[in-house]
This record gives sequence, C-alpha cells and structure tokens, in this order.
Amino acid sequence: MTRAREAAGRLAPAALLLAAILGPQVASEFFPGLHPWLIDHWALTWAAAWREPWRLVLSPLVQPRPGLVGTEWMFALAVVPACSWLWRWPALAAGFWGADAAGTLPTLGALRVAAAWSDHADRLLQHPDSGASAGLFGLAVVAAWRLPAGIGRAVLAGVALFAAGRLALFHRTFDVEHALAIAATSAVLWAAAGPPGSNRDRGAGA
Repeated sequence: MTRAREAAGRLAPAALLLAAILGPQVASEFFPGLHPWLIDHWALTWAAAWREPWRLVLSPLVQPRPGLVGTEWMFALAVVPACSWLWRWPALAAGFWGADAAGTLPTLGALRVAAAWSDHADRLLQHPDSGASAGLFGLAVVAAWRLPAGIGRAVLAGVALFAAGRLALFHRTFDVEHALAIAATSAVLWAAAGPPGSNRDRGAGA
C-alpha cells in the first residue's frame, strides 16, 4: 500500500501536467473554433511577455494549430511521466516552464532586435509564439540527467543531435527555441547537480 501511495504521489503531478498540455489539444480537435481564442488570449508575443506576463505560463499549453499536433502528444506521454518518476514535482514544473522560457524569450528578443532591419524577422515576430515542444525537450534533458550515467548521456546525445539536425535542416523559429531550451536546461543541471548520472551515483553510494 505504501509503495502504491508513493507511486501515485509521484505520478499525480505528471497526470496534471499532461492534462494541462493535452487538454487544449483534445478540446480544439473537437471544437476547432476554440483554437483562435486560445491563440488570442494565451499565446505569447514580445510585447505581451511584459504587458501580460501570465502568458509565459499559458503559451506552452496552446499549440500553433488545432488538434493533436504531430507526434508531440506522444513525446509528452513518454517524457512527462518519466521525469515525474525520477524527480519531485518542483523539478517537473521548473523543467517544463523554465525550458520554455529559456527557449522562447531569447528568441523573441533576438527577433525584436533583428526586425529593425529585417522584414523576414519582422514577419516572424508578428506570429504569436505557442507550443509545448521547447518545454518537453527541457523535460527530456531533466529526465535523462537522473538516469544511469551511460544511458543518460546516450539519451542526451540523441536529444541534442535530433534538435541540432532539425535546426540545421529547417531553420525554423521553434527549432531555435528547442536548441536554446536544451542548452539552458543542461547548463542549469550541470551547475546544480553535476554531470549526468552523478546525482544518482551519489545516492546509490549513500
């Protein structure tokens, strides 16, 4: 009973975060007219980040298009429970929203500066930013950090290579955000917990 209660306590935050991420996707699948409202009220722009800062929390929960987006929902179903099982819930929340902010704000800031002389950057800046992918890439890094060192480093290398390959091939705004989210999350974890797997190794030694 104690183990079952502990398992439920670890996975409950994952269920809440998955509901927050997938709920709007499922709702807009059945009610496509909901999606424009979500973009208008939840998605992020450079100006809204300072005028309506709550959009920093809401923008990762609305996708760029209605319905279940590509394989992102499957990525969420894999990464969120894994991270919740390996870390306590504050790391789950900080990993998701922290990685999203680390990917989104520098990208929007760079576009805002570049828009002064680049029409292309100005056009990109006009599209509200949304989507859970940067936060999910961050959670993939957070989860991998707690795996045994060899496995964790292999997972991290796979995540980094996948994101770098997408960035090199497509050069899209959200590919830049993914790369920044991975880099920032890795830097914070290295500073706070040491190399991948070292936190687990210390715990095992104790």
